[in-house]
Amino acid sequence: SGDQLGLFCTQSVPAAVNVSFSATGNGASATWSADSPIYWGAPATTPHTFLAYSPYASGNSSASAVKVPALNVQTGTVNPALDLLISNNLASSGVLRSAGAVGLVFTHALSLLEFDITINSSIAANTTLTSFTVAAGSSDKVYTTDGNSTIALSTGAITPGSGVTNTTTMTPGATVTLSATSASVYVLVLPGTYSQAPTLAINLNEGGTSAIAVPPASLTTTTFAAGSKYTYAVSIARTAITISNPTITDWTNVNGSAINPGL
Repeated sequence: SGDQLGLFCTQSVPAAVNVSFSATGNGASATWSADSPIYWGAPATTPHTFLAYSPYASGNSSASAVKVPALNVQTGTVNPALDLLISNNLASSGVLRSAGAVGLVFTHALSLLEFDITINSSIAANTTLTSFTVAAGSSDKVYTTDGNSTIALSTGAITPGSGVTNTTTMTPGATVTLSATSASVYVLVLPGTYSQAPTLAINLNEGGTSAIAVPPASLTTTTFAAGSKYTYAVSIARTAITISNPTITDWTNVNGSAINPGL
C-alpha cells in the first residue's frame, strides 16, 4: 500500500505523461488509481501503447528518458526504491479499449549480484562484515551516482549520464555476522558487458576487536543481463577470497498477480 508507478500513453486523452498511479491495500486485494484521470482516445479501433515504470519519480517527461535511481547508496539489501521496474506492451502492437483492463507486466531493469559469504577457521567467531567494495574496469559504467542516467521504457536500454562510476563501497545497514554458514548481501548494478570482470574486496571486524582488509578477488563474470541474478559463493580466509562461478537465474521466480518487492 502506497506504492506508485508512472504511466505513459500517447493515445490517451489527455496524453499520459508520467501519470502516477497509487496502490491502496496489499497483495492481490490491492487497487490502483490514477492521481489524475485519463481516458481512452477515439476511435475505438486505435491501439493504445502503455509504458510504465516503478517506483514513481516526478520530473520524467519522456518515456524514452526515465531517470535511473542512484545506485551508490546501497547497504547490502535490495532497496525497493532503487529496484527499477519497467513495463511495455509494444510487442503486442498495443491494446484496444474493448479489451477492458490493461495488464502491466513489469520486469527488472537492473542486474542483481548476490554474495553468499562464509569464513573459514583462520578467522575468529563473532566476526562481522564492515564493508565490501565492488570494482570493475576503469572505463566501465557499473553504478549511477545521480539522476542523470536514463532508461528507454520501450527497449530497456540505459543511457549512462555524467554521474557513473566503476567502483562502489557499501556498508551494511544492519549487522552481518559471518560464520561457516553463509550470510547474503546484494548489489544492484547496471546491465551490460564490462571491459573486465569486477572484483570484490571485503573488510571485516574480527571478534569485535581487530580490523581485517581481505585483498580483492575477481568475480570472473563480464556480462550482466537485466532481470538476472548472479549468485556467488564467497569463502573468506584471513588473506584471500575464493569466489565461485556464478549461478545465473531469473531474478524472481514467482507467479503473476502479486508483486514481490524484494527477492
